[in-house]
Amino acid sequence: MLRLLILLLCLLSVEFAVAGSAVIGVDAPQGRDNPAREWVEWDGPVSGPAAQPGRSVWFLASDLRNGGVVGVYRGLAEAGRLLGWRLTLLDGQGQRSSLLQFLERAQRERPAAVALGGFDAQEFLPQIQRLHALGVTVLGWHAGDKPGPLPGLLFTNITTSPLAAAQAAADYIVASSRGPIGVVLFTDSRFAIATAKTRQAVRQLQACQRCKVLAVEDISLAQVQQELPDKVTELYQRHGKAWTHSIGINDLYYDSIGHPLGKLNASVVNISLGDGSLSAMRRIRAGLMQEATIAEPLHLHGWQMADELNRAFAGQPPSLYVTQPHLLVKQTIRDSYLSIGYDPDNGYRRAYAAIWFPRH
Repeated sequence: MLRLLILLLCLLSVEFAVAGSAVIGVDAPQGRDNPAREWVEWDGPVSGPAAQPGRSVWFLASDLRNGGVVGVYRGLAEAGRLLGWRLTLLDGQGQRSSLLQFLERAQRERPAAVALGGFDAQEFLPQIQRLHALGVTVLGWHAGDKPGPLPGLLFTNITTSPLAAAQAAADYIVASSRGPIGVVLFTDSRFAIATAKTRQAVRQLQACQRCKVLAVEDISLAQVQQELPDKVTELYQRHGKAWTHSIGINDLYYDSIGHPLGKLNASVVNISLGDGSLSAMRRIRAGLMQEATIAEPLHLHGWQMADELNRAFAGQPPSLYVTQPHLLVKQTIRDSYLSIGYDPDNGYRRAYAAIWFPRH
């Protein structure tokens, strides 16, 4: 009991510390579906099973160079310590062969659960089905093209709505720009969620009379550093000043775009559909090569992953909770986000802890 009280007090202190950060120039509506809103109230589950301690959970990361995957794992690790779980982190380093080996190893060692971090579950259907047959719970983050349960595949898939993220990016471009708009989209077709975001962004832009989709470039996130510089040069030679905006399905594209655009003296506004990485927020705050990112609450997603796993361990269905994405621009990036990522002040840590450790 003493350990639990100490942990809960620590959680409360984290919430209050984050809530004390200053917001710069925010004047946004408070509606849940407005991506520029301040998210100050918990809108997720308030009931569920008590903590199921002593479980072994493997987190298979697609690539720890991806800030979104790292942020989710950190949230899961934080929640897992509170729940008394043993977590194992395995880095696929962008290689399908490594992820396959991890899944086959899980069949031999049988952890209580395997969490897929940032790669498409359908690509590993036979391995996942064998884990199901062994009684291993499998769920994912960005492991499918939509949030929620994927029957026969995942207990649940945790993500914001990819359609809402794409619409937010397209709406921002149209609202903040005058004159003709020419957009290049960077995507990675290995991921169903990336394809869903890209298709929705294209649909939104095609509905705008002064917008033109110049190109959709399929560049693997694992190959961005090698392939993007030459591709940028090629695109600018083809489109010139007609290229006014870029939409990337991940901030990683803009880690490598600055040098080639700078050499070309090109004025292109870059916007990302995810995930609100630390490097992206620093670029946006500094006004360097990126104007906005549609961020996801990565730490919250890690806690949500813990709660969904806890429900599975207790034999209960998933919560069906889906978070909304959040538009971050220079004026809405808090100082605290630059060290821990986008972390809403909505009391999610206290809310989940209250479910897992109810007071009688």
